[in-house]
Amino acid sequence: MTIRYRGAETHKKILSYLESEFGRTEHLPGQMLRGLNQQYNWRGSESEINLTYQSSTERGYIFLDSRTLAPRFNDLLADTAE
Repeated sequence: MTIRYRGAETHKKILSYLESEFGRTEHLPGQMLRGLNQQYNWRGSESEINLTYQSSTERGYIFLDSRTLAPRFNDLLADTAE
C-alpha cells in the first residue's frame, strides 16, 4: 500500500507519529537526517514501513508492506473486481 502526502508540516506530524508508535530509526554515521531526500524505515517481524520525503517538492510517500495483511487485501480486491 502506498500513501502520498504533501507539505513540510504534514511530514513532521507523520514522522513524529511513526516514531512514537514504532521507535526512532537508527541513523548510521554520516547519514543525512535533513536534506533534499530523506528516507526512514521501520521493520517488524511481519511488516515494514518505508517513509520517503523530498523536501524540494514537499512530497512524501509512505510504503506499507505486511505479510499478514497483503493476502487479505488481495482477497478483498478479488471479491470486488468485475
